[in-house]
Amino acid sequence: MSDKVTLIGCGIFQEEVEHVLKEMGVEDVEIIWQEVGLHDNIEKLEEVLSGETDKAREKDSTARVGLLYGMACLPTMKEFAAARGLKVLGPRNCIAAMVGDAKLKELEQARTLVATPGWLRKMWLGRTGTASGWQVDDYRINFGRYDRILMLDSGINPLTDEEIITCYDLVQVPIEVMEINLDYFWKVFKDLIESVKEAG
Repeated sequence: MSDKVTLIGCGIFQEEVEHVLKEMGVEDVEIIWQEVGLHDNIEKLEEVLSGETDKAREKDSTARVGLLYGMACLPTMKEFAAARGLKVLGPRNCIAAMVGDAKLKELEQARTLVATPGWLRKMWLGRTGTASGWQVDDYRINFGRYDRILMLDSGINPLTDEEIITCYDLVQVPIEVMEINLDYFWKVFKDLIESVKEAG
């Protein structure tokens, strides 16, 4: 059996994952990236995760497969993963994976939306005005209730001033930047890799 790990991952993590893989010299992990926003359609997300898991195992019957998704990205994630023998990233979502569930809950107080550059870039800017995306009114209805947006910036690929202004124009909510490192993210990502290997 190969030591290689195959992870089916949400593209929202791609920059952070590729960065830590390179920094830590990890070479035995393959990521099968999926489009962002699949959690907007639970049935489609479940279908994609099932299909990609089956394909990975058909390609290699001894494949060690895990899900680079948060535990709350699918309401039945725990049961879904257990039924298929899959390990899942520990935190509840992609933002919690950067700082931890408890820290995220603390940061979300006072009507704060917490995001990353990748989240804002891919979930907002990448889908604005597209057939499957939202219009300006949709953003303001869904996110205008917040008093601020707190962007967790690891320094890998920060939003440009123009992108920040565009995000502000979409929701009319001020954006503040909080610098973070990827130590916590590396820990939970490493834990996932090790748990997948141990599961065999």
